Amino acid sequence: MSFGLVKTCSLLTFFLLWVTGCATLPATVSLEAAVREQAKVDFLQVVASQQECNCCLDVQVRATVKSVLHKGSLQGFLQAMSPAYLKFVGLNPLGQPLVILSVDGEKFRYVVVPEAKGYEGVVTAQKFKDYAPKGFEPEHAFFWLAGRLAPEELEIFAVAEDGEGRGLWFELAYDRETVRRHLLFDPQEKLILRHIVVDEDQHTLMDVRYLGYQHKSAGEKSECRLPALIEVHASTKNGSVMELAFSELLVDAHFTERDFVVRLPAGFQREVIE
Repeated sequence: MSFGLVKTCSLLTFFLLWVTGCATLPATVSLEAAVREQAKVDFLQVVASQQECNCCLDVQVRATVKSVLHKGSLQGFLQAMSPAYLKFVGLNPLGQPLVILSVDGEKFRYVVVPEAKGYEGVVTAQKFKDYAPKGFEPEHAFFWLAGRLAPEELEIFAVAEDGEGRGLWFELAYDRETVRRHLLFDPQEKLILRHIVVDEDQHTLMDVRYLGYQHKSAGEKSECRLPALIEVHASTKNGSVMELAFSELLVDAHFTERDFVVRLPAGFQREVIE
């Protein structure tokens, strides 16, 4: 299988062909023990509160990949629902569907309209893993897009102040996982500003930066605000960056599982990925 347009339009959502590299973690400043413990309590309260936020995301998105060798962008619509449902419709310059990607945390379907072809399989398939960045968990897809942590049990290993005064850094992990997560958290706005995932050898797997959030709507909790701009940085020599710019956010969007079912149009060829 060629996965033809995946290679030329690799900016489709976050299915990138980036490799890992050595992590350069930001400088931090130590905190007194009492301050650290209170920071943990406050942070966990925000994480718990976010579980009551709206479960869905419905936005227009412009995805751009930039490196020293290449720059390209694709505009479309993105819908997502907790914990793992997402659907992306990429449009051509005339506003017609070019590609459609749907994922439910276990299975995916990728439709390439110009090729009249659909690819489908499970997210554990090797080909899917080849295009997904290491450190990205399909079962937590919504939370990556929402700038939140999944509702999993957490173990916090360290808390420190950011060296540039941007907030607090938390080193943590979900229960029973081997990677470590470094989160830059703004305690005033109650928002995650950066999420770095490193492996046991301190190699960067993911470096996601939430550079802007939507304005707070009436009655909305600050920690429920959704991102407006996300950057995913690759640890490669060509300095690849994927940018997701969200606009036209539909407030109080609501979906069901059926909204993420993408049916293959009549006459399209179907290929199962293993």
